Amino acid sequence: MSQFLTVKEAAQRTGKSPSSIRRVIYPILEDPQHPDRPQIQPSVDDARELRLRGENFAWRLSEDLLNRAIPPASQVDPGREPKGAHGAEADLVVMLRRELEIKNQQISQHAELVSRQMELLNALSERLREGNMLLGSLQQRLTLAEKNTAPPVVDAQPTPTKSANPAPPKGKAPAKKPAKRGLLSRWFH
Repeated sequence: MSQFLTVKEAAQRTGKSPSSIRRVIYPILEDPQHPDRPQIQPSVDDARELRLRGENFAWRLSEDLLNRAIPPASQVDPGREPKGAHGAEADLVVMLRRELEIKNQQISQHAELVSRQMELLNALSERLREGNMLLGSLQQRLTLAEKNTAPPVVDAQPTPTKSANPAPPKGKAPAKKPAKRGLLSRWFH
C-alpha cells in the first residue's frame, strides 16, 4: 500500500509549489466518480462529515498518484536540465541581480546629483538674500538723503531795498545778520 502525503510534503518532494500540487488534486476532487479519487484522502464521505462538523482537514494524496501526475526530478527528460541552481532560472536570477546593481548605482548617482544641486540652490538663495539686504539698505539711505536735501523754504516777506548809506536807527543796536547755514546744518536741523 502506498504512503499518503500532504500537499506541503508532496511539494517538497517534487520541488513544485503547493499550488501546483493542488492543481493536480482539485479536478479529481470535483468528480466523486473519478478513477483516481481513492488516491486522495479523506474520502468523499469523510470529507463531507468533517465539513459538517466544522473541522479543518488537510488533503492527502498517494505517492503513486503524485509520481504519475508529477514525475520526480530525477526522471526529468535528459535533454532538459532540471530546475535548480544551474538552470535557466539561475541565469535569470544572475541577470536580474546585475540589473539591480546597475539600478542601484544609477540611484546613488542621482542622489549625489540632487545633493549637489541642493547645495548650489542653498548658496544661490543666500546670495539672493544678501542682495536683497543690500538693496534695502541702499533704499533707506536714498530716502534719508532725499529728506535732508529738500529745497530751502522761501520767506514770503519782501526784503527792503538797500540804500547807499544805511544808517542804523537811533537808539537801537544794529541788527545782526543771520549766520549762513552750512551743508551739515541743512542735513541735521
